Amino acid sequence: MRFRNLLRPAAGIGTVCLLTAILTVSAYAAYPSSGTDIPAGSQLLTGDVIGEVNGWDGSPGTGAASAFDGNAYSYYDPTAQGQEYTYCGMDFGSPAVLTKVMILPREGWTDRFDGGSIQGSNDMEDWVTLYTSDSAARNWDWQEITDFDTGEAFRFYRYWNGKNHGDVGEIEFYGRFSDAAYVGPVLLSGEVIGEDHGWDGSPEKGAAAAFDGDRYTYYDPTIRSNENAYAGLDLGQQFILTKIRILPRENWLDRFRGGSIQGSNDLKDWETLWVSTHAASSWDWQTAEEFDENTGYRYYRYWNGEEHGDVAEVQLYGYPLDGNYTPPTPATLAVPAEAVTVSFDIRRDTITADAAPLSVQPGDVYPALPGSPVSSFIGWFTLPEGGDQVKEGDTVTRLTSHTLYARYEGEEAALEQVSAEAPVSENPAPADPVPTDPGQADASAAEASSAEAAAEESGFRVLPAVCIGICALAVAVTCVVMAKKKD
Repeated sequence: MRFRNLLRPAAGIGTVCLLTAILTVSAYAAYPSSGTDIPAGSQLLTGDVIGEVNGWDGSPGTGAASAFDGNAYSYYDPTAQGQEYTYCGMDFGSPAVLTKVMILPREGWTDRFDGGSIQGSNDMEDWVTLYTSDSAARNWDWQEITDFDTGEAFRFYRYWNGKNHGDVGEIEFYGRFSDAAYVGPVLLSGEVIGEDHGWDGSPEKGAAAAFDGDRYTYYDPTIRSNENAYAGLDLGQQFILTKIRILPRENWLDRFRGGSIQGSNDLKDWETLWVSTHAASSWDWQTAEEFDENTGYRYYRYWNGEEHGDVAEVQLYGYPLDGNYTPPTPATLAVPAEAVTVSFDIRRDTITADAAPLSVQPGDVYPALPGSPVSSFIGWFTLPEGGDQVKEGDTVTRLTSHTLYARYEGEEAALEQVSAEAPVSENPAPADPVPTDPGQADASAAEASSAEAAAEESGFRVLPAVCIGICALAVAVTCVVMAKKKD
């Protein structure tokens, strides 16, 4: 009898503990777990997990599925760094367009967010990069990405890191399937309109340079403040603008003053939606999200009625006026019919052999590139210092003949040392900004609120503490009841 009396409260305690454990696990396994707002016209995209089944330690607990389980403390840990197969992703079953991605880095390894990228594919062989992080995460918090390099639809999406070991805690994809009505904004593309040739009569300074994705090329009008001196896009149908990003021409920041975005439906009557009232303060992306006369236009252009209208890059974001949209192919570039020549600068006076030039077609891809007799050779870059690396298979975006420069191991560290000792330039060329959570836009603000950030991180641990407290309270109550029965 006494054993039976003890068994009942013990069973009650066990039940309470079991329910507490279930609540705790289910709270962490609720996917998605970021709580972000879903963009208009979009939905959470889910499907079959693709990528490495087992992670670094050979167990599924660190495999690709851990990036989609809703658990902030589980993570995908690749078996190697920068290999083609070291990724985690999803198969949505049919092509979808991304409008937002939420990424939670691995706790304690926020530096490995540097180099993390979102890529899309329709065959799991050719992957297109939509976004790449160029810095570590400032703290262990959700990173919000809404700016993508293309608005194309893909069936397969993955998170992959070609720079660091690609650990990641959680990933959430939001968007809409390509055969559905579309409401949300994407990066717009179409056929280039405007001046085919620029200031010196060459196509490399024509309108297409403002939409080629190359920050070092630029559109330079043939004449100042002329009605026909502009760079624009024919989108094929009417769009409402939601955002613009403009990169001024390097070293000509004063010519950003007077730059405007205009829309038209007949290429004759142009309405001004936005105009810059000042010069750019630095060589960086200039963003605007408020517009006048934003009623929907098929044609958009960048035009300056005050200064000479030089501009390096123009990006337009928006959604279709009628709500129906099939993502276009990448922008049609006004490229010259003839191929261009790619020369190679080995950058070593002691080497007498030269790499033979190649002939390529703009819009095509680079073939196999030559090597270097120096063992420390890394690869070919667009600039002698800095710039972007060019590899076999990369798309040729330069519209005229150009030179690629050899890079060698050890040079990066030397360049960083020189940069640290050199005086700061009045107009530095910063890297492209990284989309981050809106509350983390300012580094100094993040440092000033370090205590608040720590409190936010500790919020991940609040629920388990509450559940444990409930369990302890249940045990105490049970003990009191048993004591009273004994009396």
